[in-house]
Amino acid sequence: MRLLQLRACVLCGGESRRMGRDKALLPSAAGGVWLTALIERLLSMDLPVVVVSGRPAHQACVNKLKRVRLLPEPAPWNGPLKALSHVLSSDPGDPLLVLPVDMPCLTTAVLHQLIDAWRRDPSTAAVADDGDVCQPLLGIYPSGPPFQRELMDQLNRGDHRWQNWLGRIPHRRVLLPSHALLNANCPEDLATFPV
Repeated sequence: MRLLQLRACVLCGGESRRMGRDKALLPSAAGGVWLTALIERLLSMDLPVVVVSGRPAHQACVNKLKRVRLLPEPAPWNGPLKALSHVLSSDPGDPLLVLPVDMPCLTTAVLHQLIDAWRRDPSTAAVADDGDVCQPLLGIYPSGPPFQRELMDQLNRGDHRWQNWLGRIPHRRVLLPSHALLNANCPEDLATFPV
């Protein structure tokens, strides 16, 4: 099924300090590494993909993939909201499915749930919720005003908190299976994922 107008944006520019190594390059149970496994899932959904990262190793991962481009994230790196500002368009009609690289249990079925919920009201952001907390790094964000304008205004004030931006834009939470939204932040977390 062709998902008209929607592009995927993979955020993987974090430093992975708690993990002690680059999370995007962790081995995936599906083969390859977390970054390439996620990209393959998105490509199987016929979505063009942009990867936002400042790491040369990530460029090497995406060089051989079609319909994928790496957008170098310039320093200074100030978190995922700043990374999003490099790709969220000021023009309406260019929505982004935003995903963090460190949710290796995401399936195409779960992503379709999120997309279907967003399509019911595409003028509002659709943000993943695991039933306990909001997971805003997984969501679909419309482009143009007020989304991009509020994002830039907030960053210009020096506020890089995604939750604060979320409070300033129209959005709704989309309940998704909690096991699919597990993310890994430290080596101990890896025990919860398939090997």
